[in-house]
Parts: sequence; structure tokens; C-alpha cells
Amino acid sequence: MLPTIEMRKVMIIGAGFAGLSAARKLAQCGLGLEITLFDKKEDSAFLPLLPDCLGRGVNPEFLLSNIENFCGKLKIKRVREEAAAVDFESQQVVTLASKYAYDFLIIASGSQTNFFSNQAAQNYAYALNNINDLKPITEALEGNKFEYFIICGGGYTGVEIAANLWLYFKKAGRDKKIIIVERAPVILGPLPDWIKTYVQNNLKSMGVEILANSVIEEIQKDRVRVSGRPVFEKAMLIWSPGVRTADFIQQLPVAKNPQGRIVVDEYLRANPHCFCAGDTAFFGDKNNFLRMAVQFAINQGNQAAVNIIRSIKNLPLKKFRPLDLGYIIPLANNKSCGEVFGFKLKGLLPTALHFIMCIFRSAGFKNKVGIISDLIKSLPGPYFIGPGKV
Repeated sequence: MLPTIEMRKVMIIGAGFAGLSAARKLAQCGLGLEITLFDKKEDSAFLPLLPDCLGRGVNPEFLLSNIENFCGKLKIKRVREEAAAVDFESQQVVTLASKYAYDFLIIASGSQTNFFSNQAAQNYAYALNNINDLKPITEALEGNKFEYFIICGGGYTGVEIAANLWLYFKKAGRDKKIIIVERAPVILGPLPDWIKTYVQNNLKSMGVEILANSVIEEIQKDRVRVSGRPVFEKAMLIWSPGVRTADFIQQLPVAKNPQGRIVVDEYLRANPHCFCAGDTAFFGDKNNFLRMAVQFAINQGNQAAVNIIRSIKNLPLKKFRPLDLGYIIPLANNKSCGEVFGFKLKGLLPTALHFIMCIFRSAGFKNKVGIISDLIKSLPGPYFIGPGKV
């Protein structure tokens, strides 16, 4: 039997877009819930602008919002520990230090770089999946010891990294070789053909080489071998072939996709007392599954909270109905592209829309102003429009 409403314990694993959205909704619902947020990091980071810290010079500090301050304002308990396991039977979140019993749980722990058990990649490759990844990459760029920049993976992140590296070297007056290595026949595989063609031509106009149907065969320190090519010496390998969920999720007795995302029902439930949101959730919609995106993470976090509140009040749960506003592939020469509200967009307009949305969703007035200021500073110069026609 569950305790009274005032004593209900709701726990949230992860302080990303989904977790913070859920926490805010629960804290403001007026039910006097005991809400606990698990995240070992000091700050929550606005990850969509990570590549722009390389090329456009956006200060990483403007991407951070303090988790402790967030929890303090909403009277949420903060546990600076990492979830090591979740026991569905006893309804407990397990960390290395303790166990925490819950009445309802939201798993919103996001995603992390997937090295596919490649130890050499873990040892020698660079990744760009969180704020801490920026420092080693920027230090390597400033050290100027590499001639080749090999990006493993031609998805969203790999393409954005390639374009921002191009902008970085353009501004620095350096002539470097940027190469995307993609296992599939073409980059941006799941996207429409017109986007793939546009982006591919755009990257080629920047001098970025795309090696499709290729794999990284050997990785050593400052040395990379790509299938069918000579060994690249003085090579920096940036690893972005995909992401996966946190380690503890791999052990959960629930259905998951190959990335480890938990298959949820129409109410975002893994079971009656556990909801999932953001990159953790694998949600089916119209015979398809939702991609990882900020807009879905925020909406799922909010909906998971709503359904917990309705569960406590013994009300029928509400189905999650995703609203897909569209997507944009932002490129650093401002020749971006995407589909927004069903319209195909190319050039400067989608670039502007991308940054407007990022500024809108960033946390705090100081961060918004800082991002705007840094973006404005990145505008002057011949690299703004980019070479050639796309």
C-alpha cells in the first residue's frame, strides 16, 4: 500500500533536458512530493551548442546551469551520486554509497559515447558528447600538432564537428585536412535524400572529404588507418559513430533497442512505477520510433511528470503525443538545412532558427546574453558565408 500523497517519493535519474523538465513540473504540482534528483555533475550542460564552442568560439561557461541552485529554488533533494542499478522489485535506486526507496521513478539519464568495446578508440580517440570533452579537443587544436582530423561517424554530430573544425581552421589561417569516415554508403543515413545531398555538397565545398563505405581499421596514438587508404600520420581521431545509454540501464530486465534505450508504452512507462524520458526512452510513434532530440526530451519529461501526478491522484494516464516541429542540420558556414513545420529550408534562415531556439532554451539571462554576444563576434570575416555554391 502506498503512503499518503504528502509522503510520496519521486526520484529522477539525470539532470538533462528531460530530467529537469520533469523535476520542475513535479515540484510545482502542489502535492507536497518528496522529489530527489540524482546526478553527479555540478552543472547541467546545453549540449546542442557544443560543436559551436569549437568553431564559433561560444564560451562553454554559457552552456552551464548549476544543478544545486535549480534544486534549491524548487526544494528538491539533490544526490550527487551516479545510479549504479535500479531494483524494480523493491523499488530502489542503488548507488555505490546507498539505496534509495521510491514510489515513482523517472529514468532520464541521457546518453554517452558508444565506443563499441573498442579499447584503442577509448585510449586515443577524442569524443564530443559532454562539456568535459571540450577541453582536450581545444587543447589539441591549440597545440597544432595534427595535420589530419579524422571524424568517425557521419551522423548529426560528426557533420557538425567537421563544419566547425573547418571554421576554426579558417579563422586561424591554417590549412588542415578534415575527413569524415562513414560505414554506410552515405552520411546522415535516416534523413531525406535532398538533405543528404545538400549537406554532402556543402561539406565538399568546405574541403571536407567524405569516405563512405569505410571503417577505421587501426587506431594508434596520433595514427589512424582507414579501410582502403594509406595510414594517416599526425592524425587526430574524433569518435562520433553513435551513443548508448548509461551502464546501469544495460542490466535492467526490460526491452531495449541496440543503443540500450528502454522501450516504453504509450504513457512512457517501463512499468507502473517507472517512467522514462529523453534519450533513455524508445518510444514508438506511427509505426516508427522517435529520434533523440531536445524537443522530445523536454516534452517527455513533462509528460512523465504529469502521469506520475495523475497516478497519485488515481486519474487515467495521458498518452504521450509527440509534436514534431522539425529538425535542422546546422553548419558552420551558415548554409544549414532542415525541415520545419513541413517546410524545406536551406541557407541562413535555418541557421538563424537553430540559434534562436538554442538561445530560447538555454538557462538563465546571463547565458542567453553570453551566447548571443559570442555568436555575434563570430560573424565577421570571409568564412561567414563559405566558399562555393551548394
